[in-house]
Amino acid sequence: MIAVIDYGIGNVRSVINALEHVGASATLTRDPVKLRAADALVLPGVGAFGEGMRRLATHGLTEPLRELVLAGRPLLGICLGFQMLMRSSNEMGKHAGLGLIDADVVRLPVDARLPHIGWAPVHATASPSAPRLLKGLEGARFYFVHSYGVIGSTFTFAAGIAECDGLPFAALAESGRVFGTQFHPEKSGEAGLTMLRNFMDVCT
Repeated sequence: MIAVIDYGIGNVRSVINALEHVGASATLTRDPVKLRAADALVLPGVGAFGEGMRRLATHGLTEPLRELVLAGRPLLGICLGFQMLMRSSNEMGKHAGLGLIDADVVRLPVDARLPHIGWAPVHATASPSAPRLLKGLEGARFYFVHSYGVIGSTFTFAAGIAECDGLPFAALAESGRVFGTQFHPEKSGEAGLTMLRNFMDVCT
């Protein structure tokens, strides 16, 4: 069973629908008992970083999430959920993240209009091993909606890179059993569904 974390932010219905479409048993919950019983966790999200972290704390989810990840439970963060895996964000002030990935989120320093909305190709980074979630998806296009991100083209954790106005940013992260996508797989058609299947394969 995959637990989709319910902290009051995010397009959770479409995430659950996408997971069920690829054969997963998915449930929306904030119950720590159900989270501990899950085979894997998904942290969705749309909105502001600070508010997302505040709601995680309000529902008592911050420490249980960290503990489950340390225990080896697979976790997939999507969009805002991906950003909250990082150390911090400077969106509307300085906010601490979950600190599961050693990077910081900043406003994309581009001349193009933000938010960055639309389809963009994601390319695997030159890491020692091929990205597990991009299996069969090198160069596939995914759907993005964001104004903030982790910028640059070389990260120890980044498994996939995309660009906004020529600026490279981390589109996909893999760090042990922690995964994250700046894009929305649930809105990315067949490529997004394939990526979710790849996540399920990692969880088994």
